Amino acid sequence: MPPTPPLAGWTVVSLRPQNRHDSLRRAAAGYGARVFAASPFRLRATGDAAGLDAALACPIRIASSPEAVRFAAALRPLRGRWWAIGRGTARALQAAGAERIEIAEPETADGLLALPSLQRLHGRAVALVTAPDGRGLMERELPARGARLQVAHVYVREPLDLAPARRQALAALGARSALLVSSQAAFTQFWRQLDARAQSAWRRRPCIASSARLLHYLRQQGFRRLAQAENTHAPAMLAALTACIGKDRTRSRP
Repeated sequence: MPPTPPLAGWTVVSLRPQNRHDSLRRAAAGYGARVFAASPFRLRATGDAAGLDAALACPIRIASSPEAVRFAAALRPLRGRWWAIGRGTARALQAAGAERIEIAEPETADGLLALPSLQRLHGRAVALVTAPDGRGLMERELPARGARLQVAHVYVREPLDLAPARRQALAALGARSALLVSSQAAFTQFWRQLDARAQSAWRRRPCIASSARLLHYLRQQGFRRLAQAENTHAPAMLAALTACIGKDRTRSRP
């Protein structure tokens, strides 16, 4: 008899943008879990070719996400040297024609800012290809290091509200449900739509953060069953949830 998948009977709530849940669904199926899509945003191209051209003229060019790469690549070839926050972004850059890519480790904005090549930036032109409110840490920290920052907003996140029927379905999820959080902006947009009773219920359930920064933020929001994933990728988030549930079971044993 095959073993029971570790998350059989569980539902994970995805806060990824609209129509961006497929990779999580595939990974969750392997764990035996189902995905409840609660997209707080939809993504829309800005078409800002002029801003992207200015960014591509910089010797240091940072892509904040695979989405940023895809929207930028729809406007211009992305050849040459790039810096990427994670392997998913690096793969997208390679597909778009980039030849040399430095990858953050860990795969976060903090990890990228720790790279030796981004420490001494006095007077250097640095481009950030992203969306508004996407990687605020880098937009603050790079100029603080002396960089002449050129930001290209190649897409925007448009807020989405859950339909009433979707909110009812979310409220009907039982105790075997968990929240996956890889973006503070996405969490905030989702969280403001819940009433006090719903927020209280979710604070008692497992919540997985993709970084130490998010973990600290969620703890401040009152979550206690928290765990940190190694990165934002679906397998890492689900592995962290599996470990979190396992620890809860161990604590509950007499």
